[in-house]
Amino acid sequence: MPRDLLDEVLTFSLDQRHDITIRNAKLRFGYMTNGVVTFHAAENPRHTVAYEVGQLNRMNRSGEITVIPYGLLPAHQRPVPVCDLPNTFLAGLSKNQRERIAWRHAMVRGFLELNQMGVVTKTDASIAEHMEEICQAAEPYFREGMPDPEYSAQLQAWQNGEGRKPRTGPSTSRPNACSPRALRGWLSQYHKGGPAGLADRAAKQGNTYSRFNIEELSLLGEVIRTEYLTLQRKSQATVAQDAKNRFRAENRRRAAAGLPMLRVPGRDAVRGFIKRIDTFKVLVARYGAERAMQKMRPVKAGVQVTRPFERVEMDEQKIDLISTLAQSGLLALFTKAELETLGLLDPKKRWWLVLAIDCRTRCIVGMTLTCNPRSSAALKCLRMVISDKGQFADSIGALAPWAIAGRPETLVTDNGAAFKARLFTSACTDLGITAVQAIGGAPGMRGVGERVFGTLSSKLMSRLAGHTFSNVLERGDLDPERRACLSIEDVSVALVRWAVDVYHNTPHEGLGGRTPLQQWEADLQSGNLPLHTIPNARRKHIALGVALARVLQKDGIRVMNVQYHSKSLAEFFLNNGKTTLEVRWNEENLGTIEVHFDGAWQTVPASLDTFHGVHASTWLRACRSLRATDPKRRQWEEDVVDQALRDIEAMNAQAKAAFHILDHAWTEERLQKVESNALTSFSVVPTRAKATDPSDGRGWTVIPVPPAFHGEERPRIDPDRHALLPPAGSNTALDADGSGQAPAKTSDTDSSANGKRNGSFEDDDDLDFPA
Repeated sequence: MPRDLLDEVLTFSLDQRHDITIRNAKLRFGYMTNGVVTFHAAENPRHTVAYEVGQLNRMNRSGEITVIPYGLLPAHQRPVPVCDLPNTFLAGLSKNQRERIAWRHAMVRGFLELNQMGVVTKTDASIAEHMEEICQAAEPYFREGMPDPEYSAQLQAWQNGEGRKPRTGPSTSRPNACSPRALRGWLSQYHKGGPAGLADRAAKQGNTYSRFNIEELSLLGEVIRTEYLTLQRKSQATVAQDAKNRFRAENRRRAAAGLPMLRVPGRDAVRGFIKRIDTFKVLVARYGAERAMQKMRPVKAGVQVTRPFERVEMDEQKIDLISTLAQSGLLALFTKAELETLGLLDPKKRWWLVLAIDCRTRCIVGMTLTCNPRSSAALKCLRMVISDKGQFADSIGALAPWAIAGRPETLVTDNGAAFKARLFTSACTDLGITAVQAIGGAPGMRGVGERVFGTLSSKLMSRLAGHTFSNVLERGDLDPERRACLSIEDVSVALVRWAVDVYHNTPHEGLGGRTPLQQWEADLQSGNLPLHTIPNARRKHIALGVALARVLQKDGIRVMNVQYHSKSLAEFFLNNGKTTLEVRWNEENLGTIEVHFDGAWQTVPASLDTFHGVHASTWLRACRSLRATDPKRRQWEEDVVDQALRDIEAMNAQAKAAFHILDHAWTEERLQKVESNALTSFSVVPTRAKATDPSDGRGWTVIPVPPAFHGEERPRIDPDRHALLPPAGSNTALDADGSGQAPAKTSDTDSSANGKRNGSFEDDDDLDFPA
């Protein structure tokens, strides 16, 4: 059809008696003028809408127009049969209804086929006489599917007298015979409404009224309301017994009053009454409104994300596992007071897990173990989200990579106190992350995070000794505390290995059968990358570091007895003197701190390179270890401290997984307590020059510090030769051994007597020997 003709001529019929629906709006045809069709609204004829003919044709081709010819007329006045009435889809009927329609339709078509051939007429006598032939002609229409073409051709040839009769083909059920009157009624219905007009109302037949009278139903309803629809949640069998007791008591009262007895309902009657109550009302009465809304709230596809780290969900939950701390190497990192603060004094502990998951790839991007939910644990988990975890996973023996990191665009949490705290929300703001607290009591708003906890409990915790199960019924007679034998290091390794090696490599239904790791790699390869880059080290330090206030002195700033100084900080001190400055301290790296002065944050390094990359807990343990070796010593040389730190880190390597994912709870309060108790009078000094061994292997060299002499001239020492110089005004030149002449052979006694002249001193109490 030419394009210009489609803009001038309608491709469907319009009449004022047609029932017309355009884009879900009920309309009535008004008139057409110059290629424009005007319609009236069915509810209000004053409201009109106009469409061009070409636009109507395009909407008709796209299925936006529904026209029921003469649908506004009564059925008996319609000039043509209407078969496309709304809500008459055969697929929406029950199986028995469809079978009955198929039977009637087959019989009607079989009769019409024989009627056109002149075999049968529409009289009862003719129909009854040829009923067998009608059933045989109706058999092809009654089949469910298409018959075998070869069998049909052979059968047709045999019926025409050609060839032999074919073997029995696929078995088909033949429609049963019916009365001539019923068949004539079906013919009338078929001409009016087509196959849909043959539907019956057999499904609505029967007596649907209860056999109980009003008084019995009223009493039964009262029993259901007071015994079943309660938070006590009695079973239906128990409620049925309560109903019997209640009816018997009522019958005794009625017998005494001379009233007729009530029929006692059985268990089926009680169940039938309960079944007719709305499911939502039952849930509200037995479980509460919140639980009912969680179960019955309509759910669609959920929140849709299109790229990694577009939405990250973080949640905390107590895991179904009890671990033991008795054999844990982590206990050596803390004192008894700190263990009490951290909640680690219990020999057997059930832990909380803070976990973050990316909604696009379903990859776990952060996890932290803590004894009690706190902001420091949430911040530690957030630090893992924006940090590379590959080396950490490799160090504990993980086989798959865990280099998944990024800055979330939106971080969705629950309404826990740790996520509401100012420390957490301020850190998210400084990192450029939009933090959103989901609606309380609606875990479906964080469905991805909630589901991974369920997977963790069913797939991992059930395999570990000390599993507590989710409820008392599942636990049974088992005692999880007795079976707890895993240390926190074991639990940490199990968590990380399960997340990295198992969960990330298991096909996920929500990813179309891909594993989370495959989805992450596919997004990277296709260029579907995270929107933001990972924050740099300085921004992470400022946003996630512990906020402190420290006084700037001439030797810089001290935190945990570590000295920090820089040229710019010294210039600021010259201009301002002692000043309290704002500091950001990072527990995971004592090598630098961030100090706010001159209107900006500036990085200030530690005076000694030893502290680069050292964790605060490692440094604290090293201090306690050194002090235990010599409690009176106040100054420790840098090389001694460095060796102690290396030894502590080697010891922590065995507990590396637990050390990295365990919350150490470093806060300003804990830091002040450590500085005032554990690090008092403890300082690190540069390594002093040590004397070398003599070439002949005998004796030793001592580099004394000259004491203060009173009443006599102080001896002078040559710093290059480490020998005594002659007194002022003397012309005698001393040799290397401190004498003016060649050394004479002396006995041990003479050497001792001339000790001062030979450069050694008898009384070494006045000398300050280096440690």
